[in-house]
Amino acid sequence: MPSRADVEALRSANSGIRALAVRDLEKFWSYVDLSKPEMARNALLNYVPTLVDRYGEVAATVAADWYEDVREAAGVRGAFVADMADLVARERVEASTRFGAGHLFTGDPEATLGFLKSQVVSKYVLQPGRDTIARSAARDGAAWARVPTGAETCAFCLMLASRGFVYESEGSAGSRSRFHGDCDCAVVPDWSDDPRLDGYDPDALYAKYQEARSASAGKSTSSVLSELREQQGIN
Repeated sequence: MPSRADVEALRSANSGIRALAVRDLEKFWSYVDLSKPEMARNALLNYVPTLVDRYGEVAATVAADWYEDVREAAGVRGAFVADMADLVARERVEASTRFGAGHLFTGDPEATLGFLKSQVVSKYVLQPGRDTIARSAARDGAAWARVPTGAETCAFCLMLASRGFVYESEGSAGSRSRFHGDCDCAVVPDWSDDPRLDGYDPDALYAKYQEARSASAGKSTSSVLSELREQQGIN
């Protein structure tokens, strides 16, 4: 399976891609005339989806190369070409951009920039890379896990990371393939019968999840996550 150094290399690459995309967004933002909200919104609607496409393609390419490299290093037999995922649908990016641009009309334009950075660009730029690894693992007959790599893991990511390495078909990952803005979790594949990764203990994460589930007022996901946040002191 990939080493912790391999996972860190992927995290670092994704962080760099995200930083470049945010840099370009901030540069574009500096030229937007915020005194004309409607024109500013239209400019963003034209620019942001193109920006997301550009760096999303980079993220997918980096992920495909990474998957093939770690697969070869793991000694998996047979040739394999990673399956690059589609970019995030332009309509989806446009809808999120339009929503964030609402702040342009409320006298708080900087809130628009903050939203676009964390909830649109950072989120959608990295999604094709994550999907590339998950899709490739499904076609390759490999298991994959959602591995936290940041300084703090939020309740939502902890819950999904607690599932460990699971074999899934391309269309069955469901919520495990969802990532929030500024998420540092990595999709990590494994081809062995007993996957183990330094610094990642899904059993310990699952114990925390079960403790929160037992103590929650209800059994809904939202109530369990609320209890998990309270117990662990996380977001």
